[in-house]
Amino acid sequence: MKNIVKYSIYFFIGIVLFGACTPEKYELGDIDIAPAQIVEGVSYKIEHDASNPNIIYLTSLVDAKYTPLWEHPQGRSQDKKVTLRIPFPGEYKVKFGVETRGGIVYGEPATFKVDDMYAEFISDETWTLLAGGAGEEKTWYLDLDQNGLSRVFKGPLYFYGTGDWWGNVNQQGKPLNSDSWLWDPTWKENTWLMPAGDYGEMTFNLKGGANVIVNHNMLGRKQNGSFMIDTDKKTIRMVDATPLHGKPQDGIVVDWGDVRIMSLNENTMQLAVLRDPVLSQEGAAMLTYNFISKAYRESLESSD
Repeated sequence: MKNIVKYSIYFFIGIVLFGACTPEKYELGDIDIAPAQIVEGVSYKIEHDASNPNIIYLTSLVDAKYTPLWEHPQGRSQDKKVTLRIPFPGEYKVKFGVETRGGIVYGEPATFKVDDMYAEFISDETWTLLAGGAGEEKTWYLDLDQNGLSRVFKGPLYFYGTGDWWGNVNQQGKPLNSDSWLWDPTWKENTWLMPAGDYGEMTFNLKGGANVIVNHNMLGRKQNGSFMIDTDKKTIRMVDATPLHGKPQDGIVVDWGDVRIMSLNENTMQLAVLRDPVLSQEGAAMLTYNFISKAYRESLESSD
């Protein structure tokens, strides 16, 4: 009898201790805001500047407990208020959403219109280096040809951390976060990254708008799209077009239109996109494609 009582006490204590040490299960809360509630004028507003209608203000009207999520002509943002500087006339889309405890919810896209061109917004040299300047165009090639030759870089593809951007790459600022690193492989020692070939060309122009034409020879498609530059963040938003790239990376990028300018001068350019850690099964990284301008490549070819 004493043994039965003793074991019963031990069993009871074990249950109590096990219950005390078992971690609580936390579950996501219910989504408490519906897509139908995320509409312009209710959860956010789009306003033109009174003095310069080419300046547009996007303002979140939702409670501060929600993180605002913007997709706009100049990229993505999570700020409560976003200022856009749109140089060219046209109709533009804005997609607004919120991050809740239960997940992310987006509303239907809204549009706004810009009536006139404002040339001052393309006076920054980034526009000229990328596209040749107002009324001009500029063509770029991936720095790898059908003979496996990279003329300027070690190869056509480098890898940076998610915290790397123009600022720290060009020693003009700090990384965006602690994930800062670089792997710059030599192509001849890493041909598995992407095969040698004629990858086509990518032409940016500022003829009546910010346009981009990409001939993906290796992927068998041609794209006609538009682009917008954020000269402060050194990012490009590409619509209906993507940077030249290889087939191995074609399906493992989060958003091919969300592009960081890692470096840019008259002759060379590096554009980076975010590798999807789930689809790639290799972790997040900035896939950075190395380009040389058409004029520069032709000058190098003539001197060979």
